[in-house]
Amino acid sequence: MSLIRAEVKIKGIRPLLFNNFTINSIPLIKEEKPGVAGNNPEEWKKTYQVTSEGQLYLNPDYIFSCIRSGARYTPKGRGTMESIVSASLQVIDERILLNRFVPNEDELTNDNSKDVYIDVRPVSRRGVKNIRYRLASSAGWESKFVIMWENTLINRQQMEAFCLDAGAFAGLGDGRKIGYGRFEVVNFNILREKLNA
Repeated sequence: MSLIRAEVKIKGIRPLLFNNFTINSIPLIKEEKPGVAGNNPEEWKKTYQVTSEGQLYLNPDYIFSCIRSGARYTPKGRGTMESIVSASLQVIDERILLNRFVPNEDELTNDNSKDVYIDVRPVSRRGVKNIRYRLASSAGWESKFVIMWENTLINRQQMEAFCLDAGAFAGLGDGRKIGYGRFEVVNFNILREKLNA
């Protein structure tokens, strides 16, 4: 049995919409909200994460879930490889840094030709219509991360295929069901193999 590490570099082919759910998303004390019910132009401010330098990042569970979803498209017997990926995959990085930085708030607009912008769109769920405001990164965003897995369960070619399928069929962030957050794998580089006794 051995563990394999690989560095995966990805590049977004569709915009990435941020909708990070944090402990502050539902405050303990009721607060006055700007806007009106179903249309809060300030909601995007609590839905993304940045470093102290303003660099956007994702939590590693986004990558884990995305690759697990990519494994859904590889059949294994009567099921898929999804449960095997769940049992074996580890995302090593604490933060998945993107190559995008959030500009000053007064510079942000809904112009989707900018690297970072505010995505404004109507959404309908169970017959209720709302306007959603999400921070977004236009296509061309990039990131890299290190993953590790057990190679007697998943070989190198399979893991690379899961990553490719994750980018093509699953995506990252919000709006995945309508094609947002899709990416291509630019590089899949095996770093090392660690033998376990």
